Amino acid sequence: MLSVLRIRNISAPNSACSALRRAYTTPAPKWNTTIGLELHVQLSAKQKLFSPASAKWDDPANSNIDLPGRFLALDGTVQPTSAFDRKHYFYADQPLGYQITQSARPIGRGGQIELGSADGLSYTRRVRIHQLQLEQDTAKSIHNVYPGYVLSDLNRAGVALVEIVSEADMCTADEAAHYVRRMQTLLRHIGVSNCNMEEGSLRCDVNVSVFRDGDDPLSGTRCELKNLNSLKVIRGAIEAESARQIAVIESGQTVGQETRGYDARTNTTFLQRSKETAPDYRYMPEPDIPPVRVTEAWVDAVRNAMPELPDRLLARVTEHYGLLRDEVETMMGEPGCIALFEAVMATGKHDAKRVASWITSEIFGQLAYRNQKLADSQLTPQLLDDILDALANSQVTSAQAKQLLIELMDGDKRKVGELIEAHGWRVMDDQSELRNIIAVLLEKHPNEIADYRAGNKRRMNFFVGKVMGATKGQAKPQDFLDSKPE
Repeated sequence: MLSVLRIRNISAPNSACSALRRAYTTPAPKWNTTIGLELHVQLSAKQKLFSPASAKWDDPANSNIDLPGRFLALDGTVQPTSAFDRKHYFYADQPLGYQITQSARPIGRGGQIELGSADGLSYTRRVRIHQLQLEQDTAKSIHNVYPGYVLSDLNRAGVALVEIVSEADMCTADEAAHYVRRMQTLLRHIGVSNCNMEEGSLRCDVNVSVFRDGDDPLSGTRCELKNLNSLKVIRGAIEAESARQIAVIESGQTVGQETRGYDARTNTTFLQRSKETAPDYRYMPEPDIPPVRVTEAWVDAVRNAMPELPDRLLARVTEHYGLLRDEVETMMGEPGCIALFEAVMATGKHDAKRVASWITSEIFGQLAYRNQKLADSQLTPQLLDDILDALANSQVTSAQAKQLLIELMDGDKRKVGELIEAHGWRVMDDQSELRNIIAVLLEKHPNEIADYRAGNKRRMNFFVGKVMGATKGQAKPQDFLDSKPE
């Protein structure tokens, strides 16, 4: 089973990059940038690629070891036959001394990501996909625990990667960040990964080179920036490395092909090692794994099972329900939220704006407080429908409806109606009783009434609070505001 998706670029720059200039700290805007990315995305799978060991990366270190042992969403083409190779190198993160990968015969070719106005760009940029290939992940290297030592956690070693190799069609740091965000949204939506950069399930390396106006875009020397863990860091690293390369060239020196790190505190890149080239890896066909052959019928079955893709879903939901684009994008950011929204809307009882607001504010707030995903909560469309029904039918106040949500997400198994009765939350609808309570409060607070009549309209909040306290939150403010002191 697949466990990690890895997305990379090759140096086949789009000539359109020359037309879009990128000025950094240099005095004249005569430089252009060629950018490509490697996204390492951990997929939602239980086992490693060629091993029965668990792919769970966050278990105790070195507990998941067995050393011997949806590309269609990008509009790509699955190859009928693919094959594996051994990529040889010696490093602590690769205990076998080689990596099983695909080089000459990958599993997929083609595809693209389209950037444009939806990403805040005033132009369109098509980032083409060159190929997709399967390979094993490496161990996780842990630095700065013991001075002079690098620790290795082998749980990740052997976990499957799908490496998507893009053409180097990006020309600015913003384009690169938008590309990562779009891929993150797409991969989350089709259910292959949670793509959380902070936990390492989405890892990003960036390839950067610069060239002058009029020069061949291939003339620049590519440097790879490793382990960039946020969109902000990606932007900063690209700009810092571009500025460094420009300064090196303008000083009369030559940019070396290197692997570099980025220090966000100083906004500089630093040398890690000289960049290896393909011959250094001594590729050879993997002798223990036969070629993989897939049928057109299987590809068609996968294609037919694909969910509605993000761009189409965004356009449909925005138009059909009359929501703002930002509202829909926010719901799309949490897997399962659009399905929850549409299931509640299918009842035909609720306003789309109110349902979307409850999801993006109240429900998202509770998920964040619990550090929980919607899929891991017990909230269902029926429960949300029941809460909104109780609120719309004046059975509970807004504050009580929010408390219902908290109780249900805390794990209470009772129905909404049962919770309302158990807590005595049903809204007071006896207007005669309410008027009597208000009359008593007004008699007790003559000074506040005088203050209100003197022009201090904030005193109304005082009386609202007193009524809500006297009714234990069971009164609706709109029911008694007409009784304000005059």
